[in-house]
Formats: sequence, C-alpha cells, structure tokens
Amino acid sequence: MRSKHAKLPAIETEFSDADLGDVRRTRRLQQVAQSAEAAPEIGFPRMVASDAELEGIYRLLSNEEVSPDEVIAPHIEATLERAREARTCIVIHDTTEFSFGGESRREGLGVLTSKDKQGFLAHVSLAVVPDEARTPLGVCALTRFRRQQFVENKKRRQRAPDRESLRWERHVELVEARCAKGFSAIHVADREADIFDVLRRLDDLDARFVIRGHHNRLLAGFEGEFQLFEQIAKLVPIASKTIEISVRHEGDRPATQRRKHPARKAREVQISVASCPVTLKRPVDAHASQKSIDVNVVRVWEAAPIAGEPPIEWLLYTSERVDTPEQMLRVVDIYRCRWVVEEFFKALKTGCAFETRQLESFHALSNALSMFIPIAWKMLLARSLTRTSNNAPPTSLLSPTQLQLLAIRFELQQPIATGTEAALLVAKLGGHLRRNGPPGWQTLARGFESLMLMQVGWRAALRSLSAATPAERCERRDQS
Repeated sequence: MRSKHAKLPAIETEFSDADLGDVRRTRRLQQVAQSAEAAPEIGFPRMVASDAELEGIYRLLSNEEVSPDEVIAPHIEATLERAREARTCIVIHDTTEFSFGGESRREGLGVLTSKDKQGFLAHVSLAVVPDEARTPLGVCALTRFRRQQFVENKKRRQRAPDRESLRWERHVELVEARCAKGFSAIHVADREADIFDVLRRLDDLDARFVIRGHHNRLLAGFEGEFQLFEQIAKLVPIASKTIEISVRHEGDRPATQRRKHPARKAREVQISVASCPVTLKRPVDAHASQKSIDVNVVRVWEAAPIAGEPPIEWLLYTSERVDTPEQMLRVVDIYRCRWVVEEFFKALKTGCAFETRQLESFHALSNALSMFIPIAWKMLLARSLTRTSNNAPPTSLLSPTQLQLLAIRFELQQPIATGTEAALLVAKLGGHLRRNGPPGWQTLARGFESLMLMQVGWRAALRSLSAATPAERCERRDQS
C-alpha cells in the first residue's frame, strides 16, 4: 500500500487550532514548537536567541490556564483526519515512564517503579497505517498519571476504584468514539492489557483487536483448573514464517521488566502459527458482570529455539478471522506493528530529550509533553521513511520550501522523488553516512536543526529582498 496518508504540514499547523483562551498564547505555542522542532534534542536555553524568549517558554508551559489537553487537541484532530484518509488503521496502546533527576522534589511528580526516582507515566494510543512501512499517523489519545505511592500488593491495586488498569478501557472507549468520525481501528496492546475487563469492553463495543495474552485462564467446558495454556499447547502448526526480531538490551530496566522481557540479540526467527476459538470464563477478581467471552486465540512459537536466547512464544487474542493460514499470519503482522510505539517513546526520550527538561512542575512537564508529541511523531515518520522503500511523496515529510533548500544544498540535478529520499537527505545534513546503516535519533535531530536554520535564513533573505528597492534587487541578483 502506498503511504499517502501521512502528509505532513509545517509543525506549527499541528497547533494552529489550539484553544488556549488567548490568541497570543496560541501564537507563542506555535513559536515554541518551531524552535523545538529546529533543535529537538537541546535544552530550552540553547533553543532560543534571548532571555526574553526563554522566559516566554517557561511562562507559557507553567501557566495554569494552559491545559495539556488543549495543547495536544489539534494534533489529535489532525491524526484523526489522517486516519480518515487511511480508512483503516492500527491503534497501538502502551504506557511509558518519564523519569526526572535532581535532588529536590518537583511539584506534583509521583513515584515510579524505581522508588527513589520521581516522574509520571503517560498512556499513549498511536495510530499506524497497516502497510509494510507501518507509517505512523500520530497520537489519537493521551493520558498522564502519577503514583503518590507505589502499592506492592497486586490484588489491592486491582481492587482500587481508581486503579491504573482502567486506562486501557478508557482509551479503547475514546478511540472507538473517535472512530465514528470515519475510520476503522484495530486495537493492539502487549501483555499488560491482558485484563478480562479490557477484553470484555472490546467485545461490548464490537471493536477489532489483537491483544497479547499473559495469564493462564479458565475456559468454558472445563472444571476447576486453568486450561488455556494446556489447550493451545496441543495445537498443530498451520502456518510458518520467518520474521526479524530486534535487539533488547539489559540496560537499567527494573528487575520486573528484565524478567518479563529478557535481553536478546537481533536475529531471524522461524515461527510456527496455529489458532482456535475459546470461551474465557470470568475470573473472580474481574469487575465485569458478564460470565464469559468468546474470542479467537492465535499461538505463535519458535519450534526450534536457539540455545541461550529466549524463545518466541506469543498468545494473541483477536477479533479478526483466523480461518486460513493467511489470516493467521495477518494477525501476527498486526501484532508486530506494536514495536512502532516503542520507537515513538525513543523519539520522545532520545530524539527530543524530554526527560532532561528542567521544568519544575508536573503541569509544566505535561504541557511540554503535549508540545513535543507532534515533534516526536514527525521524527518517527522520518525514521520510518529511512528504513523502508516507501513510495510516499516527499511532501509527506517536508514542505516544498524545505525540499527546495535540500536540492540547493546538495546540488541535486533531479527533483527529490520520494519521502524516503527526503528523509535520508535530512539525515545526511545531520552527519549520517549511508555505510553506517540507518540513521539514529540524534542524527535526525541534528539534520532537522540544520534544515530549520537554513529555512530561517531563507525567510530572512526573502524579507530583506521584499523590503529592497528595485535597484537594490537588481544589484543583489547580479551579485548572486
């Protein structure tokens, strides 16, 4: 499928319809977004030309009358418009932690999994085109939340009326309501969303989904013991496929995350696939009233695992049809799109250096997050284009002026033909060499910074030329 659905306007237009209660605030937001896009990885003090501009950024982000939901609302609406053009999209739901250093406590931040750190969590629903390029369309729902204390007892967390797990249901409901505007969504989530109440809500809404399973569950037709894992282990392979899995580093992840997702090498894996329908019984701790859910299950496993590497073993719940090998493999491909949201979080944390922001309150950081999300999406789109043979037009990434500046800078003899070519030229501006493999986040950030500086100079030259007399214009043309 040709990825025509990610046509990208100038970043300030992603905020053009923001209703911040004052037109001057909206104008300031657009200016700050332009500065942040020009150099997303550097701090605010280096991002601006004067102390007055820096003070304007801090004043805007800390203003209690400026809401994070209002800041991101235009981007969400623009994402929905791109989803309408795509007609069907995958919506990936996931949660990430934002951790902030410093000895002093910042106002309103909570505790994280590592209890000595402060920060907050963000639950994101990212829309992606279901094509080979997995073209990102933007964020269509965002929730921020804090933990005042970390509750070790899992059962206590599950019973709490304001339990964190409600975020999965609420985002499904939000996205489904927004789907009514003209597109179909396939909800995708990892093992943390394997909650009976979430599956029940998806079923209630007649929503499409692929959710990775985690728990051994009670099945209808069996008495007493959990039977799900035992039943799917008996399935005979119906299809097979070779897929690539990415590297997973040990890093400084919490111990619980290291146990759930152990480190691994990047490699090709031959997977076996099988499926069957099941009826899940309502567990004792569920909040749902209905007693059971009918769902299709797809088992994906590595029949001949490599010694020393964690084997692939996925259990996927889905609403999609799985009557044929092709349909089963399609469900696998839909789930594999989930890794795009991990790259999006890297764009925020590495490309935009969000966790280094020296803002002193949860409110200011929330406003900054809403501002950086469209910038991170744009970087993710550029990175996606550098990694695929994508036939999207170059205007899917850059404006006509930016394309013209690249053509002049690199003395191109032919027009830039595709978004992929445009993305690689941006990376080249940032110092990327093709022999070194795909560009990283910081290289792309430097490339966008250089391009924006070129565009600022171009605009300044045009303003100067328009203010010149006819004689001065002729003289400048002769000199050039």
